[in-house]
Amino acid sequence: MSAIFYHRYALTSAGALNAASARTTHEGALIRVGSGYGCLHPWPDLGDDAIEEQLQTLAQGGRSPLIDGALRCAAADGAARIAGRSLFEDAVPESHWLALPGDEPMAVKKLGFDTVKLKFGRDIGPELEMMSSWSDAGFRLRLDCNETLSLSTFLEFWEDLGEMKKSVQLIEDPVKWDPESWRVLREIEVPVAVDRDAEERFHPGEIAVIKPATSNWLPPGDARFLVTSYMDHAIGQCWAAVEAARLAKEEGNRFLGAGLLTHRCFETDEFFDQIQTDGPRLLSPGGTGLGFDELLEALPWKPLN
Repeated sequence: MSAIFYHRYALTSAGALNAASARTTHEGALIRVGSGYGCLHPWPDLGDDAIEEQLQTLAQGGRSPLIDGALRCAAADGAARIAGRSLFEDAVPESHWLALPGDEPMAVKKLGFDTVKLKFGRDIGPELEMMSSWSDAGFRLRLDCNETLSLSTFLEFWEDLGEMKKSVQLIEDPVKWDPESWRVLREIEVPVAVDRDAEERFHPGEIAVIKPATSNWLPPGDARFLVTSYMDHAIGQCWAAVEAARLAKEEGNRFLGAGLLTHRCFETDEFFDQIQTDGPRLLSPGGTGLGFDELLEALPWKPLN
């Protein structure tokens, strides 16, 4: 393998980004392997090793899901840069809108979105009111609970939804995973989507959430899946978009959609400034590979070893 270089960064969010984390500073690192670039952006709140441990593991030749994903990204990006071509060869599929406090459903609808993702499980009362406002505006709902609810709390919530259930397309990791609890959810026809450790936990009848930052696995047979970013650096976001475009083209009816527009979760920076969208669709930033050619060249890279 070529020598590895890295660049540490920190992203800042206006508030908590999921029900399992209260952080507003999110540290990660870009890596450069030969001519290609990748992104290591751990979520320790969700079980990842912190960035210091990720970099140490990488330096020692070890592996982790994030390291494997970053190396896959760097290999594909490097090959494209050497060939002088962009990785954005296929149309990036449409994404859901990731709702943040203060978003107005009708304003989002005018932008061309028809599906919204809501982080759920921190404070159910206000979250139910938010669900209702998006449902009333005609949106399909994707909920992400990050395993924060107990089975009894979730079952009570699900029963109380009534007619709003028809708006719910899927619920990611609704309760802490164990085979029996998730069997109960499937039996009452909850549209369960498995995100964390999907390759080990997936069961037929569920929806898989694929994150190219951590996995290149797909569910077997005709199981449906969607592709999302890892709420990471613009390089990671664009890698997820490129992979989503490839899989939408190759997998046809199994592909359920995408969740790629996560840059708005963070304060802007010189990379996020170059991300453009056309309604629900992320656009190529231009350049070779994943783009950002001049910005990446100008970073103060450090050797990993």
